[in-house]
Amino acid sequence: MRLGALMLMLLLGTSCMAHRHSVGLGGTGTNEQHARQYYILFGLISANDVNAPRMAAGLTSYEVETRYAFFDMLIAPLLLPLTMTSRTVTVRT
Repeated sequence: MRLGALMLMLLLGTSCMAHRHSVGLGGTGTNEQHARQYYILFGLISANDVNAPRMAAGLTSYEVETRYAFFDMLIAPLLLPLTMTSRTVTVRT
């Protein structure tokens, strides 16, 4: 019972982590593209390539936000045996 309460406290105590940066003038419109980036060995090796300039369709002004969101926390127990982590990448143009 105590272990369950401790696990619930740890899960509810976590928060989302985000990093946002702008390229050029930043995001000037309402277009968004989302992708999920996966890492192996708890972040040491990238498992897939998420290319923000390609997601911005060649525009010179866009905003990139990378975050560890709620969905990433939900799938973390499934990826943990594979030593994988994920994060969400959003590009706003």
